[in-house]
Amino acid sequence: MGSGQVEIDDLSDYMTATEDLLHHDLPMLKSVGEMASFDPYSLRRGLRAAGIEIENLQNFTLSEAKKRELQPHMRKLTRPLVQHVFGVDNLEITDPEIIRDRLRQADGAEVLQRLSDMAASLHTTRDDLPDLLEDYGDVFLALGFYKEHLAAIAPRIGALQDWIQEAHRVPHIARDPMVGPALQNTERVLGALHQSLQRRFKNFQGRATIRWDRVTVGNFSDVRQLILDHQESLAEVLCGLTVKVFEWESRFPGGGGTFERRADFVLSDIRAGLDRLSAIEREAATFA
Repeated sequence: MGSGQVEIDDLSDYMTATEDLLHHDLPMLKSVGEMASFDPYSLRRGLRAAGIEIENLQNFTLSEAKKRELQPHMRKLTRPLVQHVFGVDNLEITDPEIIRDRLRQADGAEVLQRLSDMAASLHTTRDDLPDLLEDYGDVFLALGFYKEHLAAIAPRIGALQDWIQEAHRVPHIARDPMVGPALQNTERVLGALHQSLQRRFKNFQGRATIRWDRVTVGNFSDVRQLILDHQESLAEVLCGLTVKVFEWESRFPGGGGTFERRADFVLSDIRAGLDRLSAIEREAATFA
C-alpha cells in the first residue's frame, strides 16, 4: 500500500533472505541510506567512502540540460583556462570531460610548452594534467550546481515563511504559549539558513578563482579543497530545505489551508529536523 517503502532492516521479511542479500545488499543499502543528499556529486563521494565501486561515472553526472543551465558558471573556469593555454576566448566548454579531451588533443609548440609549464607548477606530468583539470572542473561545477539550486528554491522558502507568518498573525494562535513561539522560531530558522547559505556562496567569489598563468600546486589545492570542505554541508542543508519546501507544496498546493492547519503542519512537519540543519550550518567549514 502507499509508496511501498519499507525499512532497510525489514527487507528480509519481504524477499528471500539469501546470503547475497544479508551480507552484501543490506550493508550496501545501509551505507547509502545514511547519506544526507543524493545529488550526483555527494552520491559519487559517498559511494566511494562506503567502498562501493562505481563502474560507470556516466550514471552519476548531470543531464545535458542541467549542464547547459550551469554554462555561465562553468565559463568562469574554462574561459581563463582556455585563454591561457590556447590563446583564444571564443571556445565554449560546458563539461569537465571536454576540458580533458581538448587538452589531450592540444598541439603546437607554444601550447604544449604552456601545458608543460602548468603541469610542472602543479607537480604532475603533461599526460596526467588533463585528468587533474577534469577532476577540478567537476569539483568547480558542483559549486555552481548548489548555487543554482539555492537560487531556484529561494523564492519558495520566502513564500513558506510568509505562509507561516500569516498564521502567526492570527491573535489566538500568536497568544498560544507553545504554538506562537514555535511558528515564530520556525520562520526565523528558515530565513537564517537561507541567509547563511547565501553568505557562503558570496564568500566563494574571488576565493574560488585561479590565475592559470600564475597557478601553483598550493593555490590550486587550496581552492579545490575549499570547495570540497563545503560540498557535503551545502548538499545536506540544501537537501533538507528542499524536502521541507516540497512537503509544504505537496500538502498545501497554492499555499492555502486554514491557519489552524498551517500551525499543526509547521509543528508536526516543518519544524522537525530544522535543529539538525542549523547545527550542520553552524559546524560547516569557514573561510578563514
